[in-house]
Amino acid sequence: MKPSCGLLILSLSLLIGCGKKAPEQEANGPEVNPPAQPPVKEPEQPPAKPKVEPTKATLTPGMKAAEKAHEAGNYWEAAQLYTVELAAEEAKLAPNWVQLSHLHNELGSALDYAGLYDKALKHHQKSLAIKLRHLGPEHPEVATSYNNIGLVHNNKGEYDKALKHHQKSLAIKLKHLGPEHTDVANSYNNIGGVHRNKGEYDKALEYFQKSLAIKIKQLGPEHPDVAISYNIIGLEHDNKGEYDKALEYFQKALAIQLIQLGPEHPDVAMSYNNIGRVHRKKGKYDKALEHYQKSLAIQLKQLGPEHPNVAINYHNMAYVYKAKKDLAKSKEFIGKGHAIFLKKLGPNHPHTKKAKAQLDALKE
Repeated sequence: MKPSCGLLILSLSLLIGCGKKAPEQEANGPEVNPPAQPPVKEPEQPPAKPKVEPTKATLTPGMKAAEKAHEAGNYWEAAQLYTVELAAEEAKLAPNWVQLSHLHNELGSALDYAGLYDKALKHHQKSLAIKLRHLGPEHPEVATSYNNIGLVHNNKGEYDKALKHHQKSLAIKLKHLGPEHTDVANSYNNIGGVHRNKGEYDKALEYFQKSLAIKIKQLGPEHPDVAISYNIIGLEHDNKGEYDKALEYFQKALAIQLIQLGPEHPDVAMSYNNIGRVHRKKGKYDKALEHYQKSLAIQLKQLGPEHPNVAINYHNMAYVYKAKKDLAKSKEFIGKGHAIFLKKLGPNHPHTKKAKAQLDALKE
């Protein structure tokens, strides 16, 4: 399974979490592009009388290479590798439906990260159609596809469509997994994410709190997934301008992560980033830079110098330098970020376009 460290942020101003990315994705925070988030476990409880109990997909060398590419932030490369694997499976006399469904899902996710939302939808919908045919309409794997389709619609700004698919996913999970399953918590997070993007922050908080309550009960108060929920809730308070509350939640998250994951885990970098964000908004620019630099140091070591999350951090630091009226430094860091986006995501990705516009504005 691919790490979720490929998470990108539309505002280029926060990070939400790394960890393992399972076939189902979870949106992470108020300004998150997609996917990624907390480790999302495969449903452990079987559905009621499925048509067929699916087996896991067999990972070929090409699929493993695609996962590594995704982990490194090479979403184009991952998509190309999955495309090759999908074509090979489709060319067989008797293609395996589990392989086909898995490949369409993974290709859809790679395309989603690459900003090719319409193509991503196409493959997620194909994965869904295969699951409906072989598993029936109420299998948790079907819920996973509804979830991922909802995430793409959310990224496209089609919030009503996103809510519709997330609600379908939630209904299946509630029926077959029960109201306190961690997959239900993930659906609450994703529904909250849509409300967040609609500017409905109180409603978003309501769903994020529901998710947190389930995670604390099922996983314990010091689980890394609980820390991710604290970050998500902190970001919501940040959106509402409640900076002290936001800081409180970010520090709770950081405390858990330092104990459970260690000081150099990418999720620790996420929390440092979010703490830096609050200090920046409060006008404490030196403190903001201190935390952004801590975040960046971890990312450079753990993710490598060309990972898109490193680019995001460069942009965060650029915002601080701009606020400090150091336009030369701001331009330098935006340029670094743009170069990574251009190489990793291509010229047409929303993040690359936004970075280029910011860079052009500083040249004027």
